[in-house]
Amino acid sequence: MTTKRRPEDEIGCENDVVRAVTQFLSDSGYRVRVEVPNMGQSADLVATRGRWVTFIEAKMKDWRRALDQCRAHEHVADYICLALRCDSPSDTLLQAVRDSGYGLIGVSPGAGDVRWHHPPVLNRRVWPPQRRTLSGNLREIRHVVD
Repeated sequence: MTTKRRPEDEIGCENDVVRAVTQFLSDSGYRVRVEVPNMGQSADLVATRGRWVTFIEAKMKDWRRALDQCRAHEHVADYICLALRCDSPSDTLLQAVRDSGYGLIGVSPGAGDVRWHHPPVLNRRVWPPQRRTLSGNLREIRHVVD
């Protein structure tokens, strides 16, 4: 699925990436929260659909840093993704995403079109006690789009 945006929606900063991905996920049936605390850090986006929890780290270009940040979410997230300002990801990025089991959402720099470049795989490293803590915290955070 791709979400088309208007030319005035040009992606110029990380917050633009977050906004575009939030709308994309909301249109796909997710409930989205931003800047969610997790184990001393914060995730740019947390999207829930049913019982499934997806953590997303958004970046303009530093995807290696996003990969490092994603690792911190492996104890609580069913799915983990990078959201990156790009039209077509490099082979190196795609291989790193595949190797980690993470997903990749691309936000085009121009009009901010959003699409999946690679879907995430189910994370089997969730630690139930930490997940319960996260679930309690999520109940207290408002969704961006209701």
